[in-house]
Amino acid sequence: MDISVNFKGGSSFIKLEPVFSTNGENIFVSSRNSLFEYNTRTGKLIYEYKGLKSNVIGFNCALIDDFECLIACSEDGQVIVWKVVFKVKIHEWQLTKSNLRSFDLISFQSEKGLEALVSFKNKNEKILFAVTNLKKGGIKTLLKVSISDNYAMDVSLNKYFSLVHQNTVHFVNLESKTMSKYTMSRNRTFTCVACHPNEQVVLTGDNTGRVVVWQDIFNKQTQAVFHWHNLPVTCLAFSASGSNFYSGGNECVLVKWQFDRPNFKQFLPRLPAELRHITVSENNAYLAVATSDNAIRIIDSRLNQINLIQNLVFGRQFESGIHFDPITRSLVLNGNTGCVQFYSPNDMSLLYNIDIVGQNKVTDERETKMENTEVRKLALSKTGKWLATVEDRNGEKNVCEEVRLKFWQFNTEKQIYELSTSIEYPHERKISNIAFQPVVNENLKCVTIGDDKKFKIWQVTESTNIYKTGLVWKCLSIGFYRHLPCKSLSFSADGSLFATAFESILTTWTPDSCELKCSLVHPSYKGRIKHVNFGQGNQCHLLVSATQNQVSVWNLLSLCMIWTVQLNEINLLVADLLSTYMAVICRDNKLFIFEPSNATALFTSDNLLNKKDKIVAAAFIPGKYSHDSRLKWYERSTLYYITEKNELYSISKSEEPFEYVENIEDLSEDTSIFSKIKAAAITQTRQEGYKNHLFEKDVGHKTFKEYLEAPLLTLAPVRLQAASILKSFILQKESVAT
Repeated sequence: MDISVNFKGGSSFIKLEPVFSTNGENIFVSSRNSLFEYNTRTGKLIYEYKGLKSNVIGFNCALIDDFECLIACSEDGQVIVWKVVFKVKIHEWQLTKSNLRSFDLISFQSEKGLEALVSFKNKNEKILFAVTNLKKGGIKTLLKVSISDNYAMDVSLNKYFSLVHQNTVHFVNLESKTMSKYTMSRNRTFTCVACHPNEQVVLTGDNTGRVVVWQDIFNKQTQAVFHWHNLPVTCLAFSASGSNFYSGGNECVLVKWQFDRPNFKQFLPRLPAELRHITVSENNAYLAVATSDNAIRIIDSRLNQINLIQNLVFGRQFESGIHFDPITRSLVLNGNTGCVQFYSPNDMSLLYNIDIVGQNKVTDERETKMENTEVRKLALSKTGKWLATVEDRNGEKNVCEEVRLKFWQFNTEKQIYELSTSIEYPHERKISNIAFQPVVNENLKCVTIGDDKKFKIWQVTESTNIYKTGLVWKCLSIGFYRHLPCKSLSFSADGSLFATAFESILTTWTPDSCELKCSLVHPSYKGRIKHVNFGQGNQCHLLVSATQNQVSVWNLLSLCMIWTVQLNEINLLVADLLSTYMAVICRDNKLFIFEPSNATALFTSDNLLNKKDKIVAAAFIPGKYSHDSRLKWYERSTLYYITEKNELYSISKSEEPFEYVENIEDLSEDTSIFSKIKAAAITQTRQEGYKNHLFEKDVGHKTFKEYLEAPLLTLAPVRLQAASILKSFILQKESVAT
């Protein structure tokens, strides 16, 4: 079968520290087995460097033979060097050691062979640090330490490196092969380390929030303590000159320190997530701050954020599932704390975030975990005009429990969602499910299922008061059944019925009158129903239910169970709303595609999905030809799923891999910046008139006139055009060979 699993985003951009180009204009980040080059000012993706066969463990950017080059190493020892200006691979080596842990360049002399510091684990489970010549392939062991993989290290261009593990810090001189170390008391452990770019000075952070400055590291090891953080310090970085340094932790605050003024500190507070890496450009103009939500924020020297590089946001949980927005044709799912994100899987880009909660994130205390208000559930109407969100906060000691239901209306003029209605405590307890009626009319309804053993039907109505006139949502009716708990929820295709299960009893109701239409239970199958879905199309009269180990289908016309199948630990039941197909995903990531009318699966996969990563959410997303019944299930819609490692995948028709081909322009043609603005070719339908013959001195003026007549919004910044503008006025002379 012509089907494949495709990666659609979410892999970590922050596992390794980002690297600036030598001039600071671009920044390089790694993800899986690729490197990405972004523009520092605009955040635009410039190029993706491919070729590594396994995940990147280290990369550097350096000048080699006066050309800026990018050097990367994979965990299986493959090393590739790209020339950045031409985007071409110029060298490739294979190290003798595999299963590497880290890779850092320490010498950039290409004629002698590049030297790198690598770490790997030997047969005795010890971490070894060694210097290797990439050209000759030899490895010289420097340090052998009996430590786990949970360590931090940093390499200085001043020919030394520092390593921290638990309560011990190591200082290793790469030239003299000497080493010194220091051990703290057991109640303190090191968390991060940074080396001075020019001197033998090292910064270490610990779990008590201290930043310790180590000087004369190979002799007396003098110390100075800088303490502001309350939580463990997670990242440190020196400025390019070394006169300042930066620190960050789980307080979501970037701190700038000065060595000569220890009491003077500058702060960048209220970052949306914990800090993981800090990188400073060589000209001190920019900082790159990597945060735990899988984002890299570009900061200037005044601690002002100028740009954000982010694809799929790493949320703490994806309890709200995956939803489809028909307006932007994007996926809607949990994002940062208290936010939802709109993500485009086609170009793997983040469209925008919506702050649902409207509260600053409360960070943890040293011995106390703080609870934030989280978005637990969300639903989108059929047209995307309405967005419903459920937010709550767990009640802890001295903290009140919160439950809030909000309805957001899409403003077509501003192209944003605006809050229409906010309802405090819509249920006596938390809301476990929510869904809109799949219709397009003025009396749109929404159903919520609560842990208080009740469901509520909400309806949009016109409202006029002293504050505003518009649409608001009000509770129309409340339903329950024998005071049994309920959780599952599904609307029929025409919206005339909705189904919910009370323990093992499957019930259907009318949303207009809240009337019970039928209650279904089988004497032989009394497991608790967790998932319910109506059939679509010509199978709209069928109702599918799933317990932990069983999938059953009921016929609502005859009120009979037509088939049932035993499965092992059902995790998800997903329905394609534009076709008759459904999917069941089990705990071991087995996938079953079926139609409610037939108990035989159309597709079964035992090894298509990675069994190591648990799938936490999935959804069918409509394709271009979803309504064409002649197509196969994987040609009509795409099944997206996200794992607990925040990686998004799609199951769809196999496609040819896309290879980026660099556009090499012909330098003999007009390569001025104006040629990028005007059309490449102009088609004329009228008859040609008399031709105007231009002298060489007029060519530049004509080009400049085209530049002046171009729309201002389409032009690049003036600083990028100055050279082309001046060049257009220069008289060009032909050189005659003698």
